[in-house]
Amino acid sequence: MTDHTADSPDNWRSFTFFALIALLVVRVVFNAASPLDLYADEAQYWRWGHTLDWGYYSKPPMIAWIIHAFTAVFGNAEWAIRLPAAFLHTIGAFIIYFLGRDMYGARTGMFASIGYALMPAVILSSAIISTDGVLMPFWCAALWALWRLRSGTGSWASAIGLGAAVGLGFLSKYAMVYFLIGTALILIIDADSRRALLTWKGLAALLTGLTIFAPHLAWNAANDFKTVSHTVDNANLGGDLLNPEHALTFLVDQLGVFGPISFLALIFGVFVMRTQDQGIMGRDRWLLCFILPVLLIILAQAVLSRANANWAATAYPGASVLVAAWLTRARPNRSLWYWIAGICFTAFLFAPDMSLIAKLAIGTVTALSILGFDHIVKHAPSGLLWTSLTLHTVLAISFMTIALLPASTSTALGFDNALKRTRGWEQTAEQVFSRAQDIGATAVLVDEREVWHGLDYYARERATPLISWRRYAGPKSFSESVPLEGPMAQRVLVVSKHASMRPRLRGDFQTFESLGDITIPLGTRSNGCPIVRRFQLYLGTGYQPQARTQEWEDRYDGQSEFEAPPCPAKDD
Repeated sequence: MTDHTADSPDNWRSFTFFALIALLVVRVVFNAASPLDLYADEAQYWRWGHTLDWGYYSKPPMIAWIIHAFTAVFGNAEWAIRLPAAFLHTIGAFIIYFLGRDMYGARTGMFASIGYALMPAVILSSAIISTDGVLMPFWCAALWALWRLRSGTGSWASAIGLGAAVGLGFLSKYAMVYFLIGTALILIIDADSRRALLTWKGLAALLTGLTIFAPHLAWNAANDFKTVSHTVDNANLGGDLLNPEHALTFLVDQLGVFGPISFLALIFGVFVMRTQDQGIMGRDRWLLCFILPVLLIILAQAVLSRANANWAATAYPGASVLVAAWLTRARPNRSLWYWIAGICFTAFLFAPDMSLIAKLAIGTVTALSILGFDHIVKHAPSGLLWTSLTLHTVLAISFMTIALLPASTSTALGFDNALKRTRGWEQTAEQVFSRAQDIGATAVLVDEREVWHGLDYYARERATPLISWRRYAGPKSFSESVPLEGPMAQRVLVVSKHASMRPRLRGDFQTFESLGDITIPLGTRSNGCPIVRRFQLYLGTGYQPQARTQEWEDRYDGQSEFEAPPCPAKDD
């Protein structure tokens, strides 16, 4: 596709709105048809939604509120729990169109909006319910409201909207703090932003945000700041504080989050995009204040400890606009196309959960497709935007197809390992609670939070209590909120996933009788090894937990029980 569409704001707006609505319909239909089970975090958020509060163990409350609202209307099926995700990202994409239009024109707004909606991370996040998906529309709204104030087109409504978006963003995920960092930077470097924010309107925005966020702060204060402490624990800065190899992993991951062409264009643009128009340069720098700090902070976190690929997600609404603006105004450049094609091919070799043949095939097709588009558009960088949209559309179709087709297809393509967390939970729950009923168990005890959440949702009609074993003196996750005590502890079915935990579990009971195991098949790895969810079962009585001391930890160090033998893997 080339840029022969009539360059009219109305045409770009109409095309954008049609594309976003069509994409929303596709996502809602896919969500209704998806056979994928809830994964553990989704099940956790669903459970929170049963009790409305101003905060929860590890996250602010917005995701639980939204799930509560949708399940109150549509019931507790997986599709109802996930339904908000597609709408939230669509709202974010619409807002990005208006932000891009106001900053650089309707054509840039179109590329930015659809580019965001088809970003690989958004493709995945629209099919699940996550705090990132809940945060994004508020982040996008805050960016747009702030720009309207800065540009002088925003009224008091924009000021109140800015404060509301920031406050609601903090109620969605603490990553909204990066927005405050970006705002502090624009106050330093941008005179127009200072004139807009150091006013009564800026004060109104601040007070609105604080008013919305204050009840959550009060809840945290009344609950030992456990949401905040969990977020600090997530940083995991207590181990080795220098892991330079993690930097490369993080950067490769961002190719899969933002998209390979988009992320590489962002990196190239930071170093080479300049213009004599100081107004446009000011806009570029303004957006970079909401992009680079996020990427650099999470990169540093990765080097110091670890960083999940999605932790930098808030960089990409602004980056969607900036990359679209850069590529639509850049001059033809053959070298840029070849560099991007070559790096994309190389990056696919680092993709996880795929065989080497699949990596080579996908990398080759992607690189050749980029070069093919290059020939069609005669090296115009704006063609990279169409190339990226096409590539991401193919990715979205592939993702939905793999999820909907029989498991044998994903096995043949080597994707079973990527899907294992969303498979087999209904079978697991059925077998576990059937055994619990057979032996007259007074409780089921598990030794992993993911298992607790999976069983909690898929055995939601259970009569037998489900308890998560506490390895430490106090609860370390929401699943451990209820202790095993009283009548529940009389006759316990212990469902153990971890071989190294079983000696510790045994030490907490007076009797600990092996009852065999449960094995749930989840597919096959690309190397031929089966993927299973395996549990050892025990009947425990006389529960008397030992003191969780360092001596207790040392006593069981290196011990395990019923450890699964390694798979005699085939060569890839």
